Order: sequence, then structure tokens, then C-alpha cells
Amino acid sequence: MGEIFLQSPQSIGIPLPKLASSYPEQVEQDDAALVTASQAGDQDAFAILVQRHQRRVFNLVYRMLQQYEEANEITQETFLAAWQGLPSFRGEARFSTWLYRIAYNCCLKQLEQRKRDKALQVAMEEEHLLDHAGEEDATGSQLEAAARQSLVQEHLATLPAKYRVVLVLRHLQDMTYEEMADILRMPIGTIKTHLFRARNLLKERIQAFEQDWRTRG
Repeated sequence: MGEIFLQSPQSIGIPLPKLASSYPEQVEQDDAALVTASQAGDQDAFAILVQRHQRRVFNLVYRMLQQYEEANEITQETFLAAWQGLPSFRGEARFSTWLYRIAYNCCLKQLEQRKRDKALQVAMEEEHLLDHAGEEDATGSQLEAAARQSLVQEHLATLPAKYRVVLVLRHLQDMTYEEMADILRMPIGTIKTHLFRARNLLKERIQAFEQDWRTRG
């Protein structure tokens, strides 16, 4: 089954970034039946699963990584990992829950890789910021014109991954606490605690940013 992925990802129906389904009548089939067919090697069945779930998976990944091209790559990586992992899928959780768990783990791995890749650039970036401190007024005027939603998204991207993911799943993916617990493999109480801290942290950062901007203005 793994050999299939030596070919182009298009061969299993991952038309990223296109999100529309080409199989409207087949998309109505039950996930469980499509998973069973996919486990038997039916690439068309798995292509339908991809088309059914790719939009929400991409949205989750994009909210975690905040980079469009990178989100495309990790979304594709998620579905490749799902295909390769299908033989071990026993249906103990819903396919969508299992898929989100894979996406979340892929995001965490990418975030760690990003940290390693950028480790040598930190000092140079800090020096650059110091050298261009006098340009902050122009930057401030641009931020003033930005919509508040954009500001929220920017600060969401700075939160630790464990806080970012609960905000994304709860408020942007409209998931229940039970669904989040299945995906993240955390007790509901822990999820609620993370949500409480995430909301407060996001609020504090936005307020601090706005206060700093008003002071500089």
C-alpha cells in the first residue's frame, strides 16, 4: 500500500489547494464504508475521503502554522500518513477524529522543525529589529488600519501550540469538548483549563499590544 505514494499525490485525489468535490453523489457515502474500501486498496474510495475532509483539515493546519504553502504541504502529509496508517485503523474512534489527531501531530512536528531551522537566524533577526527601531512609526500606522480580526489572528499565531490548538478546535472548528478530548487525548477538564488560559493569554497580549501602540502613538 505504501508504494502508491511513490507516485504523484494527485493519483490518490489530493487536489490541493482545490477544495471542491468532483464526486457529489459519492461523498454522501458513509465514512466507515469508504475506510473499509480504502483499507482494501481502493484509491478512489480514499480520494473521496480526502475530498470530504480536506477543507476542515487544511483549516486546522493553517490556523496552527499560519503559512499557506506550508499548510498545503502539511495537509498533504496528513493524508499521506492517514493512507499509510489505514491498516492499523480499527475504528475505535471516528475516522475524522483519527484524521485530526494525525493533522495535529504533523503540525507539532512541523513547528519543532521550524524552530530548529530558524535557530541560527534569531540573533540576526534581533539585530535587524534593533537597527530598524526608528521605522516603528510607519509600522504602527499600518497596524492601525488593519482589521481587529487580523490582529487576533496574528496574536493567535504567537500562542504556544497547546493553547492555539484548543482555540482553533473550539472556536474556529466548532468542536465539542468530547471531540477535542478524542483528538488531543486529554481529559475534558484539562482542555477547559487550556481554553481558559488560552483566552486570557490572547486577551492579555492583544491588550498589551494596543496599549503599547497607543503609548507610541
